[in-house]
Amino acid sequence: MQRFLLHPYVLLSLAVLFWAGNAVVGRAYATDLPPIAMVFWRWVIAGCILFPLCIKPFVRDLHIIRANLPYIALQGFLSITAFNALLYWGLHYTTVVNTSLVQASMPVITLFFSWIILRRGLNPLGIIGIFVSLTGVAWVVLRGDFATLSTLSFNPGDMLILVAITLWSIYTVLLAKAPVNLSRMAFTFSAVLSGLVFLLPLYGWELSTGVSFHLNSNTILAFVYIGIFPSVLSFLCWNKGVELIGATAAGTFANLMPVFGAILGMLILGEVLQSFHYVGIILIFCGIYLVTKKNKS
Repeated sequence: MQRFLLHPYVLLSLAVLFWAGNAVVGRAYATDLPPIAMVFWRWVIAGCILFPLCIKPFVRDLHIIRANLPYIALQGFLSITAFNALLYWGLHYTTVVNTSLVQASMPVITLFFSWIILRRGLNPLGIIGIFVSLTGVAWVVLRGDFATLSTLSFNPGDMLILVAITLWSIYTVLLAKAPVNLSRMAFTFSAVLSGLVFLLPLYGWELSTGVSFHLNSNTILAFVYIGIFPSVLSFLCWNKGVELIGATAAGTFANLMPVFGAILGMLILGEVLQSFHYVGIILIFCGIYLVTKKNKS
């Protein structure tokens, strides 16, 4: 059993499953838990769990962290603060199915920003793949009706998720500029800490507006889940999987997000796949196939 659980395909699948579950929790508790509160307490819990695992490399690499503080602060803001706040905010207005489908475009958007920021070239097939995949995202966001553009009546939640995914893609590309002598554990913990620093005034502002939540058995379970599974366990499973089979092969497992998201959304929240979802799925995966085919060649 232990050998099965430590198989890289199992580890990577679990990481994506936990991330899909995060969207389900965010949607299920959209009316009970404010978005900034969810992000703040999620990463407080995750930080407490990561502390004993990361404190030694963090202290050892503290001089490197200080020398690269602007970079680490930016990465913490993008990955911990902005991405998560926009994700939970968007889930107040859209479904888990839509969220998962928009998230499926992440590899393609990441490749686009890799071209913009790192100047990594794209051949015509890669450019076509990006266009096809983003067309699929637009089809989902506009609910299969491009006439929506003229009325600007599309779902704001889908747009928030798309902005969140874009910021995460920029964060992913900027990882290539991380200090080579900074350990992964020290970087992760320092990014969490910097993200919490940015979240603190936002959480204070949210509280000042009179928005609050009540702790009960359900909300406590929600915080425990998002603080452990999509944060700590996904991080550990994903990093181990990448270590075992490499980043390129591991990246393809992100394509399981819409599959897990749709299944969990239908089973737990009773969401329904509509015709524009199927069209979006086909376009997104065709685009990803074209891009990854180019990379493999």
